[in-house]
Amino acid sequence: MTVRPSRLDNHPIEVLTREDIKSSSIPYAEQSDTEWSRALPYNSLPGPSRLRLIKEVLPGGKYCNVNMMELNRLLRETYGDIYLVKGLFGREDTVFTYNPHDFEIMFRNEGIWPHRVGLQTFNYYRKKKRPEVFHGIGGLVSEQGKAWGDIRSKVNPIMMKSQTIRENLAQIDVIAQEFTKRLESMRIVGDNHIKCNFLEEVQKWAFESISFIALNKRMGLFGDNPDRKALNLAENMSLFFQLSYEFDVKPSVWPYVQTPAFKEFLIVYDNITNITLSYIEQEMSELQRRGIQEAKSVLEKLLKIDKHIALVMVMDMLMAGIDTTASTSISVLYMLATNPEKQLRLREEICELLPEPWSPLTTENSKNMPYLRACLKESLRIMPITPGNMRTTIKDLVLSGYQIPAGSNVLMGVMPLANTDEYFPKSDKFLPERWLKNEKSAELKSKNAFVYAPFGMGPRTCIGKRVAEMEIETLITRLIRNYHISWSGKEKLKYESNIITKPCGEIKFQFEPLR
Repeated sequence: MTVRPSRLDNHPIEVLTREDIKSSSIPYAEQSDTEWSRALPYNSLPGPSRLRLIKEVLPGGKYCNVNMMELNRLLRETYGDIYLVKGLFGREDTVFTYNPHDFEIMFRNEGIWPHRVGLQTFNYYRKKKRPEVFHGIGGLVSEQGKAWGDIRSKVNPIMMKSQTIRENLAQIDVIAQEFTKRLESMRIVGDNHIKCNFLEEVQKWAFESISFIALNKRMGLFGDNPDRKALNLAENMSLFFQLSYEFDVKPSVWPYVQTPAFKEFLIVYDNITNITLSYIEQEMSELQRRGIQEAKSVLEKLLKIDKHIALVMVMDMLMAGIDTTASTSISVLYMLATNPEKQLRLREEICELLPEPWSPLTTENSKNMPYLRACLKESLRIMPITPGNMRTTIKDLVLSGYQIPAGSNVLMGVMPLANTDEYFPKSDKFLPERWLKNEKSAELKSKNAFVYAPFGMGPRTCIGKRVAEMEIETLITRLIRNYHISWSGKEKLKYESNIITKPCGEIKFQFEPLR
């Protein structure tokens, strides 16, 4: 085995040579020496030169001011289903592939500790700027190898078991009911529009929900005088996603020269860290005051295992659990609003379980909601929270006929494939039925399991998957049970894409109360 240092974050990458594979009993999906020798060399991969890329991202260039989805589309249109984007300013190369056979090869060869490129600024801030807070722990986003595996093994039993997460369902339902009633107070009688910034309101709901699960704490964002500290945190979270795209994805000189804009980004990091730290310390003091009790929040449960991991994990939940969950929830509502017959079928399922508008949602009755879960899956097929999945190869692989050496970064473009008839019949239609377990849905299902991965796949599946699913399902249940929802925007819902895909522009729903 060879240890290869990363040029970016000094993380050693353990890679397996072809000789290692032959002499080891590790169950990797093997590719033959013949296949490797017949493959085209890495340096013959199509793609823009560094000079061309710099020219095109500058003002007036083809790629200037385009979001991530549009940039990927333009590059694929020019260079085909596999291409190489060479690293700039010390960044590593990235291979982009839109071949599901390549996806399968990647996932079957990722090992027990999959390596995924993290956010460079994340690691820099936590390990260089604020080591006194984070104690050398970058978190699940940026740690690799055994360090990542150690954290994940401690967190999995708490975060990845549905039964454990659904202990919070009753309170999450209370939050969803409060949101629904708040929406009613802002509904314009007559035309049923909501007199508010709908995205901001859904973000408040997401913040209330994730803070309860993480800290067993309510933020009070639904009141007339919401906590300024909580609002400040939410504002900085949104800024984080915007600025992370600028400094972690787009070419940037910050590793060499810290520009004024990058220093502003560090202030955003400081604001997020200081506010979340104050909440965590407040909750820890409260726990100490109460004494030994049954652990309820993620913070309480992880404190029993590792104090430093508990702190980092709660921060990551608050950072990652607002915009992502809010954006996905709006996408589901949009799909249902523009497909009223699907909305009606979902309402029939919900009304059967909740005969009254405010009947409680329980762990028992929420088990039997196949159509609701199918609606969420179908929405994530059409508009996942990220357009692809990234991995770093730990051994030499052949992808689409090219030699891809160990230690190469590969982005698998799942989203465009999930929206083509080749992989999902009638892909332009919102058809939750394709996810139901019956014979009628068979012809609508994908024949390739690797073209649907909204939460990732394998050991590095999104740690917040269970939490997000519960929160979104609960909110959708409450809204569909109480309203007929329609879309009144002049155009289709638009999205911006930086680190995540997020609704933007006019978000205009009508909420007609059910009689």
